[in-house]
Amino acid sequence: MAVVDEDIDWQLIKNLVFGEGITENVFERWLQPFQFFKNEPTALVQHAGGPCAVLAPLQAFIIKLCLEEKIQNLQTLSEQTARMLLRRAICDILSICRPPNRVITLATVSKEVASVWQESLEVYPSSKRMKCENVDVDTLHTCLTLETFQTVRNLNKFIEDNQIFGSKYDIVCFLYSVILTRGPTRIINERQDMDESLIDPVHGHGSQSLINLLITGSATQNVFDGTRDLCGMDLTGITEQSQIGFLSFLECLRYLEVGENLKSPKFPVWLLGSETHITVLYSRDLWLVQPPSPREKAIRIFKELDKDGSGFIPTSQLQELLTNLNLFAEEEYVAIMKDRVDPDGLGLVLMPLFLEEFFPEFQGGAPDSFTLYHYNGLSKTGSGEYIKGEAVLLEGMSGRADNNPMLQTIQTKWPSIAVDWERPPSIN
Repeated sequence: MAVVDEDIDWQLIKNLVFGEGITENVFERWLQPFQFFKNEPTALVQHAGGPCAVLAPLQAFIIKLCLEEKIQNLQTLSEQTARMLLRRAICDILSICRPPNRVITLATVSKEVASVWQESLEVYPSSKRMKCENVDVDTLHTCLTLETFQTVRNLNKFIEDNQIFGSKYDIVCFLYSVILTRGPTRIINERQDMDESLIDPVHGHGSQSLINLLITGSATQNVFDGTRDLCGMDLTGITEQSQIGFLSFLECLRYLEVGENLKSPKFPVWLLGSETHITVLYSRDLWLVQPPSPREKAIRIFKELDKDGSGFIPTSQLQELLTNLNLFAEEEYVAIMKDRVDPDGLGLVLMPLFLEEFFPEFQGGAPDSFTLYHYNGLSKTGSGEYIKGEAVLLEGMSGRADNNPMLQTIQTKWPSIAVDWERPPSIN
């Protein structure tokens, strides 16, 4: 294993991750091992607030792997299998974060150093003790060693053969591995903000940039699709469909807008963001992530033109709407269709009338009932069991579920959904 590169700007990395002036209490909250609940072999434990920004994405990738492998009963898995899934999830995220023509970098601490940090009674060389027993956020890098890999296969084998993880520094080592693999300068440029750290130094929660980095490979701060112009400055959002999705309670409060690249991921697994915590929602029903039906596509494009969410657009935009849907849009035809979708001559195109005229039958799309599961990794919430819920999409109904942040958040994906949980879940 190679010793840390002296040319690495560790102060830059420390400021990028933890910021300046991070309190000892916040740093301590991020110090915990990768550990599973006893009653739920694949559910990662979160002991304190903050690390959910790393643990929840890892949990989501573990579930994604279970879906790929068609594992039905997660409670029957052995500890060995759960560890294998964790290794593969770690490798998946590092692979996603890896830019073209760069190696994957794994940051680790030795077993001896981990034991010293955990106040082991064993005796180690005095030089090692002097160097590491009083480590803090500013000296963390002095106890790291780095290994680089050209392939994910070699990385996975190395982690397995050397039993890399198992100390309370698992999360921060993995986080430093992500930063080193992606490159700190690249991450700063993607975030378009050199000042804000990935972890809030006062409150200890992870930023949206950190969450996006772990599930998409890009550290953008935004969750909308594509690129938007803001007063002459281009802001980059999510540029392609993600493997893992993201839904946010903050969208219910109109603080942000989550685009379809995150709302409709490749696998039916979503991170749920509350104001203070990140949890995981998933389903085994792969129909939930099939390509949208023509009617669903029409609804999405209609809403893009209906920027106020009023449920209608001016008839002057009908031609643009038809063009965006790759429908016939010659002027004479559009003039005829204006009378069809605006029979009262109000100058408005109502979405229901438009859909009835051009997409009268609902074909394909998601099923109208399915099973959901929710994971909240905080140890104080219980045994870490996945909470099961039976969901149904109610015909012709939509709206907010007041005083129910969980349902409100899920309704940003399915506006007409209702869920009957076996017991109340919490996104906090």
